[in-house]
Amino acid sequence: MESTDERVSGGTPTGTGMPLRKPLPDPTRGERRLARGPLLASFTVSLESVTPILGGSTTLRKVDTVDVIRAPTIRGHLRFWWRALYGHQCATPRELAGRERALWGGMGGDEGTRSPVEVLVSVDPLKPRIMDDSDIEQDADGAYVLWIARAQKSGETKPPAQRYRPGVRFLLTVRVPVQHQTEVENAVRAWILWGGYGSRTRRGLGSLTVTAEEARWLPASATAAALRQHLPGVTLLGPVSAAPARDMPSLCGARLVHGSDSREAMRTWLKAVDWLRDFRQQQPPDARAKPQEAYAREWGAPNRPGRSRWPEPDNVRLLLKPPHGKWAHDPREGKSAKVVWPRSSFGLPVTIRFQEKNRERVPYIQLSPPTSEPEEVELRWEDDTKVRERLASPLIVKAMPLLGGRFVPIALWLHRAWPRGNVVLVRKKKRSFPIPGSRAAFDAPVPREDAALYPPLVDSNVRDAFLSWLKKHPRGAKEML
Repeated sequence: MESTDERVSGGTPTGTGMPLRKPLPDPTRGERRLARGPLLASFTVSLESVTPILGGSTTLRKVDTVDVIRAPTIRGHLRFWWRALYGHQCATPRELAGRERALWGGMGGDEGTRSPVEVLVSVDPLKPRIMDDSDIEQDADGAYVLWIARAQKSGETKPPAQRYRPGVRFLLTVRVPVQHQTEVENAVRAWILWGGYGSRTRRGLGSLTVTAEEARWLPASATAAALRQHLPGVTLLGPVSAAPARDMPSLCGARLVHGSDSREAMRTWLKAVDWLRDFRQQQPPDARAKPQEAYAREWGAPNRPGRSRWPEPDNVRLLLKPPHGKWAHDPREGKSAKVVWPRSSFGLPVTIRFQEKNRERVPYIQLSPPTSEPEEVELRWEDDTKVRERLASPLIVKAMPLLGGRFVPIALWLHRAWPRGNVVLVRKKKRSFPIPGSRAAFDAPVPREDAALYPPLVDSNVRDAFLSWLKKHPRGAKEML
């Protein structure tokens, strides 16, 4: 027996002799309730990536060609931003864990808790997704962030990591208990503004904007008033936090500096990335007024790198013994004997790699007499139990979307305490044991003898040094207060 569609009327289908029926309208979507569960509300957000997406697959250095945007990945992002928005409201870690588990699920005691928040993703099938597996040239746009995607040609060779070019569109649907709707919507807003999808989102990859109902999801301007109106019921930003710093990153007490707006997302992102690159690598004029030729030989011409003015390389030279009598570059005259690692403030691990050849491309070992530079080392951190590898950066640099298709370059420094323990230096090939004498406190002040080589480091900590440097001419960035 042939079946009929009970939702059509009128006409006669060929070969059946039965009347056709016109389509009936879909029922209006409204709030619904899970069986024996809370009343649920539903909302949708139309999103588009505006910077390259790196990773996101279960396979390292690959993108997912089936689940291009994965709902579990987005759940993890939203959970992080919910914690950054509301975690400071909890008096104890136990209170935070219980509140977070009730909303986002997780293990507690001997039982797991299922999250009442449902996340669904639908990728636009009509919008072409362009995968990019070309290599990353050293001077390419965004190379400072995308260096991790470069082909590996020494040791275990690997092809360039796959990326998606900007323009991936998808619809995010979230179902949430009515009483938590505002919290979850705010987590989505924070993720859109300051997060992204895939790897290295804290350096602006996988950034997003909204393609429908912009006023609901994007602030009208890059001002503190507009931002606080956009995220109701939460405490944001400020040089003085309303809550003490914890291991958990928080937007309460975070510092946000922004530049001028633009309609070009990629250009805006590159400007924010350049802020960080220039602060970490810029070679300013020598405070001790070396002759120009000597300056160029030692520190490098403006268009090529020279010796770093940060203290880490010379600290490595002080801690390690040269295998051939002396280093190719001696520690600078007047170098402090105190070991500090200010670059660790931007996140760990930090790899320190030295050149094996001089500017004439002659290996140091072939010179007469032979010299060398230190082996490759890494900065990590050590707690009471072991040496640990990763500590996420508290700094986010990216293009923040605004209403009307505009973007502003931002540097957002999340409010966070440093973990218990010390920064340590380890040999790249032997990662288990710190090099003797390398332990230093997190965010330890740079000795004035070392800071004199790079005036911004005179500030009390790297965060204040970086943000103060940004607000000075010619960058002209402004802080949201």
